[in-house]
Amino acid sequence: MIAMISFQNTASRIIASLFILANSIAAQTVEPRKLIGTINEESSWSPDGKTIAFDSIRSGKLNICPWRIDTCELKRITTTEANDFTPEWSPAGKEIAFVSDRTGHNEIFIIDLTGGMPRQVTKNNSDAIHPHWSPDGRQIIYCSARDNPNQASAREGEVYEIYTIKPVGTDVKQITHDKGINTYPSFSPEGGQILFRKVLGEKNSEVFVMNGDGSSMRNLTNDPAFDGWPRWSPDGKRIVFGSNRENKTDYEIYIMNADGNSMQRLRKSGQQRNQKVWPTKHAKACLSRFL
Repeated sequence: MIAMISFQNTASRIIASLFILANSIAAQTVEPRKLIGTINEESSWSPDGKTIAFDSIRSGKLNICPWRIDTCELKRITTTEANDFTPEWSPAGKEIAFVSDRTGHNEIFIIDLTGGMPRQVTKNNSDAIHPHWSPDGRQIIYCSARDNPNQASAREGEVYEIYTIKPVGTDVKQITHDKGINTYPSFSPEGGQILFRKVLGEKNSEVFVMNGDGSSMRNLTNDPAFDGWPRWSPDGKRIVFGSNRENKTDYEIYIMNADGNSMQRLRKSGQQRNQKVWPTKHAKACLSRFL
């Protein structure tokens, strides 16, 4: 199963809803089941599969909200006047990394789920976004324009590089050096490879993979469309991603082997964009009652 956040335009606003999708590749079209509506765009499974955290607009600001699957209990764990978004559970399930603009631009923070205030991890002069934990919890991978001092926000310029940092905020290492737009990085389940999205042109982005040190970078999708938002399967054998390759407007969900072969469309969404999170093996039992 795959958790999917789908965006749909209405007359007055864009509505995002959380769905689950049974990834039966044999089916050409798979109908999703809605779990919850009115969320923003990012979600993350807890390691035990019992909770999914997402960002949602509450009182006019984005907040981090874990939602318990079995009891449908919803909590809000950030309550500042800032926007807090893009949650990512730690492998131990005790912390959530997220992005916040509380400093005036986007930085990565970590909140301990047992209590206390969030602590700042990155301290840049430009945006740091898209955090993802290493499997052992010793590193966080993210993307930033930190070494481009004239670029206040990576969204305003042409450079996003990928970095790693320890959760305590030390030992920053730059992984990519191609001065490109590299986003949505994630470690493979065994930690040896990094999956990410690379923008190659105004109407083209691709799913790339590289070794943990940035070497052996290769394009997995190779299509003149927008391919992106990739995620590994829990066993590291497959990759799920979104693409508008069918009609250049609507984004659809695709699945492929980790080497880029055996690519198939999982569902036709007819929506503006889809964010996907592949659940842990423990989540399947918790979600079975929704399917």
